[in-house]
Amino acid sequence: MVDNETHPGGNKDYWQDDTVKKYEYQQALTSEKKAERLSLIVRMIQHFCNMNSISSPSILDIGCGPGSATTLSKYLLEGIPECSVIGIDSSEQMLEAAASRLCAEYGDRFSGYKANFNNLDFWKPEIDREYNFIVSFASMHYLSDKRIKPFLKEIYEHIVDNGAFIAAIGNHSDGRRIAEMEHLFRIEFGYNQLEESRRPPDFQAFKARHEETDKKADINWHSPEKWLQSIRGAGFEEVDIVFHLLLSSVFLALK
Repeated sequence: MVDNETHPGGNKDYWQDDTVKKYEYQQALTSEKKAERLSLIVRMIQHFCNMNSISSPSILDIGCGPGSATTLSKYLLEGIPECSVIGIDSSEQMLEAAASRLCAEYGDRFSGYKANFNNLDFWKPEIDREYNFIVSFASMHYLSDKRIKPFLKEIYEHIVDNGAFIAAIGNHSDGRRIAEMEHLFRIEFGYNQLEESRRPPDFQAFKARHEETDKKADINWHSPEKWLQSIRGAGFEEVDIVFHLLLSSVFLALK
C-alpha cells in the first residue's frame, strides 16, 4: 500500500449496462479457477459453523454482483441452506439483477442494498449490525487507499466473536517484473478461454483491449503481503492466505 494514499478506488461507474449483462462472460475470461475459490469459501463457512455450533449463519456479501450462477451469494445460498445473505453492491443494476434471481429462488433468505465502501456512509441502518461471516469476492481491490484500513476495521467491528472475514482479493507482486508476468498470464488465460472461432488472430490486439478494460475498472493493486498486513492491523486474531493463484488470493481472518 502506498504511504501517501493516492489511489481513489475503483471506477464507481464501471459495473453497469453491458458490463453487467456480460458479467458471466467477462468472468470466464478473467477469473481463473473461480469455481474452486467459491467452493472453498463455502466449505470454510461450513467448517466454522460446525466448529462453533452455528445453525443459521448470517452473512454479509460485499460486492455481491448480479446473483448469477458464478457469484458468491448464489454459492452461499445453495451450499448453506440455513444461511441468510445480505448482498451489498455499489451498482443499482447489479442489485436489481441479484434480487430478481435470488429472491425468486431463495425468498427472504437474500436481501440486497446499495452501498459504496469508499463512502463514509457505507453502514446504512439496514446493514449496520453484527454478522457471523463477512465475505467478498473480487471486490475489495476497488477500495481507495484512504479507506482500506478504516474499512477493514469496520468489518472487524461488525463480526461476532468467533466469526470470520473471508475475501478473494485481486493483488499482484511488489516486484515489477513478476507483476508484469502475472498480468500477462492473466491476459493469456482469457485469450485461451475464447473459442477458436472467436479468438482474434492478433494476440497483441486482444491484450491491448484487455488492458483498456482494466484501465476503465481502475483496480487498486497491492501485494498479498500488504493485504495481510492491513487485515491483521484491523485486529483479527488469526489471518492467512488459504488460496493463491497469480493475481488473486483468498484471505481468511478469524475474530
